[in-house]
Amino acid sequence: MHVLSRRAEPDLAVRVAGEPTRGVPVVLVHGMASDHSTWRPLAAALRRHGRDVVSVDLRGHGRSGRPGGPYRLDDFRDDLVYVLDNLGIHVADVVGHSLGAHTALRLAMYEPSRVRRLVLEEVPPMPRDEADLSEGITMKATLGEQVRGLLALARNPSPVLRFDGRMGDEIVAEFDVCTPQWWTQLPRVSAATLVISGGEKSFLPPRHLRSVSDALPDSRFVTIDAGHSVHRDRRAEFIRHVEEFLGLLAP
Repeated sequence: MHVLSRRAEPDLAVRVAGEPTRGVPVVLVHGMASDHSTWRPLAAALRRHGRDVVSVDLRGHGRSGRPGGPYRLDDFRDDLVYVLDNLGIHVADVVGHSLGAHTALRLAMYEPSRVRRLVLEEVPPMPRDEADLSEGITMKATLGEQVRGLLALARNPSPVLRFDGRMGDEIVAEFDVCTPQWWTQLPRVSAATLVISGGEKSFLPPRHLRSVSDALPDSRFVTIDAGHSVHRDRRAEFIRHVEEFLGLLAP
């Protein structure tokens, strides 16, 4: 792991495979209470295709530092900008899961020219109105997802042990506020985008993810009936979709 040290903000840990400045690397961004290790199978597949890969530990996760103040969604976005700038990456393909997908989408809205292709796995949208708020569509894992999460924890407890638990309530609080302007900014995204839903097994209703996909200028939508962690629980199918979307498979 490379640790990118900063004075006023938390250090950020990244795993770099290849030479990310020589072309368009793939940046992988994990979900809440996870870390870069969740992407090892995908990273290995991308490397077999000759792609350079950067796997990020978000602030408060893995080997990255913790902020002195509260966690805010835009800070995760700014951390990705810092990683790109520090590594000399002008443009990247970005794959994100859950909080990482939301962060990647904020990056693509904030600096559209930096993201060429974007994969959003189970991206939680901001609430548009009181109807969205009353539905409570984010951050509520189903029983099945909790069981699968416990099994994953038994196999690899490090991400949860290193996770800053106070983050959860602070981030959920941001999703408890109507933010219609988030939706009006989605057309700023210029990246070709693949939105992946985990289907009805997920706590994120597929129709909301489809709404995100429909609001993006160049997007396709796919459902893999796996629950919230598609890349973990339907690994081969997830990797195939990413490979196809990134143009890595022969026609």
